Amino acid sequence: MMLMPTDGLVALLGRHGTDPLVEAALVQHAVRNRPAVKIDEQDADGPVVETQSWVKNSRAGVEFGFDDEAAWLGLDETEHGRRPMLLTQIYLYGQHQGVRPYQGVLPEGLELSDDRATVRRKMSPYAATRHSHLRDTWDTPAYRIAVGYAEGEQCIEVLLCTLRESPLPPLRYALAPVPSVESLCALFGSPLDDPALKRALDPLGLKNRIDDIRDSGEADFSNPYGLIVNFSAPPDRKSRNANDTLLSSITFLRERELGGRKWPGSLPRGLNFDDSPDMATGKLGRPPDLQNDEDFSGTATWNEAEFTLYILYSTMENRIFRVGLIAPGFAG
Repeated sequence: MMLMPTDGLVALLGRHGTDPLVEAALVQHAVRNRPAVKIDEQDADGPVVETQSWVKNSRAGVEFGFDDEAAWLGLDETEHGRRPMLLTQIYLYGQHQGVRPYQGVLPEGLELSDDRATVRRKMSPYAATRHSHLRDTWDTPAYRIAVGYAEGEQCIEVLLCTLRESPLPPLRYALAPVPSVESLCALFGSPLDDPALKRALDPLGLKNRIDDIRDSGEADFSNPYGLIVNFSAPPDRKSRNANDTLLSSITFLRERELGGRKWPGSLPRGLNFDDSPDMATGKLGRPPDLQNDEDFSGTATWNEAEFTLYILYSTMENRIFRVGLIAPGFAG
């Protein structure tokens, strides 16, 4: 059976899983399962406990990723499970363990036998959008394309076409001005009752999180401020009351990370959430002191005089999820 041209496949991105064209593509690629949210009526945070669903045919080298439409649009959790699933991702596999290579035509004139240099040459019309690390990503007008490599970058391991997430719906109220990174860092090592710390964090709702801090050491301002702050016992317990808790770390979040909103302020060292790991290294001016890459995410850490800086990033799309700062003496 002749497969649907891949440009026809990617044209399906953003359509409902119930769309006849999407159903026809699943049938054509002999995909048996159909997307659905995961329901758990017994879960206290449910009943919808998973809003993403992947269906694939390993023998055909193709996988389709779907998102609950309400979750994709950033609507309230009470809306989850009430709308159809949206097709948001398509994986086309090359030299990938456990999956047969895709036999159809790839988008943008790519071929599974292309090496990294050839892929970059073919994708040169989108060169200004390229983000690179282990993989390369580009933005076309309609979707984002990520290419991973195998055999020493001599061929394609996987090609992912994915919709770019739309911004969350705007808030119906104005946010309080957030403190600068510099002013927050100046508070490292300050106790919870420090007047300057209260002036900085009270406008964000610190008073409502005192019990959380005493219980877990964490104050979660992720929604709506994209900020998490942590308090820890002093590194030197001999010099302070063991019950003291000091500001020990700050984490800034990208939109939707940990279910939160995007940090509205600036980031340290001129970083941007749309930076790739390689861009972040350029801005820090030197390679990370520690770096660990996995299939879908990675971390990089720099030990600086005033703090330890780390980033958590996607190794599929090469964008930063989180930027964290740890006070001197608190880093492990």
